[in-house]
Amino acid sequence: MTLPALVEQHPAKQLARIAFTQLTGEQVHRLVRLQKGWGHISWTVRTHSGRYLLKTGLRRPALADLYRQVAAQQQAAAHIPTPLVVAISDHGAALQRPCYVQTWLDGVDGEVLLPRLGPQGVQHFGRALGAAVAAMHQVPGPRFAEDCSGAVTYASWTDACHARLSRVTAANEKAAVLDTGVLSTVVDHLAERIGDLPRTITPRLTHRDLYLPNALQLAGANGAVGLIDWESAAFYDPVWDFVKLGMWVFDRHPELRAPFMDGYGPLPGAFDERLAVYQGIEYLAGFPYFGAAWPDATMLTGFRRLLNDWLATHCPTGTRS
Repeated sequence: MTLPALVEQHPAKQLARIAFTQLTGEQVHRLVRLQKGWGHISWTVRTHSGRYLLKTGLRRPALADLYRQVAAQQQAAAHIPTPLVVAISDHGAALQRPCYVQTWLDGVDGEVLLPRLGPQGVQHFGRALGAAVAAMHQVPGPRFAEDCSGAVTYASWTDACHARLSRVTAANEKAAVLDTGVLSTVVDHLAERIGDLPRTITPRLTHRDLYLPNALQLAGANGAVGLIDWESAAFYDPVWDFVKLGMWVFDRHPELRAPFMDGYGPLPGAFDERLAVYQGIEYLAGFPYFGAAWPDATMLTGFRRLLNDWLATHCPTGTRS
């Protein structure tokens, strides 16, 4: 991806200072570029009124991406701890790209925090994370939608799943990373199972990127957990969130599974059947993403293992990737 060129006479840090003042009217006392983060270029900003974060998309830099992130974050903020969006720019002013300013959420992300915790701390964090995700999943959507700005919506959940599977299939065919026989086997099986999904599923706010760096244990909040980074959020079946939770949280940190489930509460009906469909779709999505769009051999190997395990469980007579 080629990012828009920055104005030659200013370094990026100075452009961020100018952009923040243009958006908020406040002078910057201190500005520091965050080095961590895959989806955004971000700067922490201190002013006389407090601490903020200036963000612009890296992998998803378009104006439509800004709208979907802001819409989701505003929906979430009414129900769970998450930063508040205080200013947005559709043209980016000095940054020459869409950007927005949000309040700073003071806390420690789960990836940094977990190694510091003893057994009781792990239990507390897991329950608090489960409670935060459950609260998010209570936020209703007006329709099933690919994003919370309503750019792409569906008449039914079955339609949404078929549309997602169709896009993932087309991306795999173009990338040509996954064996065509395996792709055909998985797609045929998923298309059949989509038709068996319960008709009672209703659209809820779904983060779709739940892993420990996006979960903060908040400072001074009695161990409560907040969620950040809403660029992938949608109005989906909330069970979809358990795909990444399984991959990046429970599989890597099995000690978090039981307390998370305790904090989350009762799982919805036909949970395992629903999750199996969404796992198959998301495992397929990893191949064009990490095999072509953003090549990463380690991640691609991981998705081959996940898909092979899924095939062994759900298509035992099928081929392997």
